[in-house]
Amino acid sequence: MLMENKKENNVKGLIFSIQSYSVHDGPGTRTTVFLNGCPLSCKWCCNPEGLFRNLVMLHSEAKCKKCGACIQACPHHAVSIGEEGRLVFERSVCDACDTRECVDVCLHEGNSVSGQYYTIEELIHRLDRDRPYWGDHGGVTFSGGEPLLQREFILPMLKECKKHYMHVCIETTACLNSAYWLEAIKYVDWIFTDIKHMDPDRHKEMVGVDNSLILKNIRLLAMEQDWQGIVVPRIPIIPGFNDDDENIIRTAEFVRDIGLEVINILPFHRLGESKYRQLGQKYVFDEQESPTEERMKHLQSLIKSKDLLCYIGYKTPF
Repeated sequence: MLMENKKENNVKGLIFSIQSYSVHDGPGTRTTVFLNGCPLSCKWCCNPEGLFRNLVMLHSEAKCKKCGACIQACPHHAVSIGEEGRLVFERSVCDACDTRECVDVCLHEGNSVSGQYYTIEELIHRLDRDRPYWGDHGGVTFSGGEPLLQREFILPMLKECKKHYMHVCIETTACLNSAYWLEAIKYVDWIFTDIKHMDPDRHKEMVGVDNSLILKNIRLLAMEQDWQGIVVPRIPIIPGFNDDDENIIRTAEFVRDIGLEVINILPFHRLGESKYRQLGQKYVFDEQESPTEERMKHLQSLIKSKDLLCYIGYKTPF
């Protein structure tokens, strides 16, 4: 099935990863597409490369042999040797570079570029390759970053997915223009959205923006009678930030009062730590431990006390 609008077909979206055979990003077996760009700046984000709205260079110290080939290859003199022989990259120069000689010359794959541009037609073709493995209950999940941020690309992409009878799920911040939000969800069957904190000041401190627009859009979603999809609020449990009983109870009451029935709580992890080093950034949660199983079950019990279903981590029916 070919797209009818040639202009939309030429629009390209920036995608930093595509994962086949995903089983934790919605019902069934899915293909998860991670789009670049995010209106938030969560300090614990496990996909920091997805916060950028442009291609970014990654440097892996684990793979680097310190041979110096990239120093010689860089035409901008943006690579040098720092302490203990580690390579230092002038990131503002590297991210603006469109030739990436340092990547091409590295025989050990120590340098790489995060991100690839796709047209809608190219991405539909990529999804069709996985489609035989989706079965009756799978589909495509758009994640990020914030998957709805690249508006000119994702809105026609969602429409095209529906033309191809694909089940569509999104993992979203809900931090978007409300009119656009209500337009985009028309083409979505399933929505995961985070509620990171109920206090606007604490939210802004750790996420970069307050929570007013996010809560407004989640409320609008719950009230949208013409939308027949499923929404699952999630709470990433970050010790010392949002794991206190008061915040969890307030969140549960908010979810209950707008008519939703389930919350998925996700324990903090440090799986994205190495990505910060590859980006030349400091990871502020390098000593933070995950919440204990006992603590997660306690928070689950608080949520259930508000007449809601609550699932921990990926132990869910979806």
